[in-house]
Amino acid sequence: MKSKDDTNLYKPDDSDDTSTTTGAKGSTITWTASEYVEHQHGVGWYASLVVVTVALTAGIYFITKDYFAAGTIITLGIIVAVFAGHQPSQIEFELSDSGLRVGEKNYSYSLFKSFSIFREGKLPSINMAPIKRFMPPISAYFDPKDERKIVDLLGEHIPFEPRNPSVIDRLSQRLRL
Repeated sequence: MKSKDDTNLYKPDDSDDTSTTTGAKGSTITWTASEYVEHQHGVGWYASLVVVTVALTAGIYFITKDYFAAGTIITLGIIVAVFAGHQPSQIEFELSDSGLRVGEKNYSYSLFKSFSIFREGKLPSINMAPIKRFMPPISAYFDPKDERKIVDLLGEHIPFEPRNPSVIDRLSQRLRL
């Protein structure tokens, strides 16, 4: 039995979490998913982070003799550790003929030049490439069984462009961030 708080949580094997409605204007797809894939980090992972951070800090200091550069490396190590320990929140997504709603923010299709599908393990996500240079791409994980509906609805408004994940995305997947 689901509690009131569990009714909108994304679960890959649960078919209740995605709904599709068709009205006079067209289709609307709604779902709730985690903002990113959570990875469990044990003591060994954090110990490795400390060793790498200390080694990079020492190397940078001995090469440049610059305290600021060494301090920056330490600060980045702390930021990575804090980010790795952060729990992802659940976000509600809605895809309709007017655009994509992510939580409370609405994005018109006119803001994007294309979309692609990325996979992290078995979990796919849409990645929408913005037209504006400094706007970050918008990503949304979804249940694999809803991929056809999502691709079809997005494809009516913006083109599909097969792309590989960026260097930063590949690095974060490799580091399990």
